Amino acid sequence: MMKGDPEAPSMSTFLGRRVFISVAVLVFVVIALSLGWITPHQTPFTAHKQIQTDTTKPHQQSANTKQLPEKQNDSLE
Repeated sequence: MMKGDPEAPSMSTFLGRRVFISVAVLVFVVIALSLGWITPHQTPFTAHKQIQTDTTKPHQQSANTKQLPEKQNDSLE
């Protein structure tokens, strides 16, 4: 931030260029969206709704999982 060379451009020149380019890119993206050149992705909250209709079917198990045996209750004898 400090200026060492009096003939070199100041740091604010480079900062101003960076801000201008950022604003130009943002404006270009907004214009491209409004003209339909690019389309945004749908949000996962509205695009992918999962509804479980049949809960009686057991879920598939992967090869790494084993079904645990059911335990018998000894107090019912």
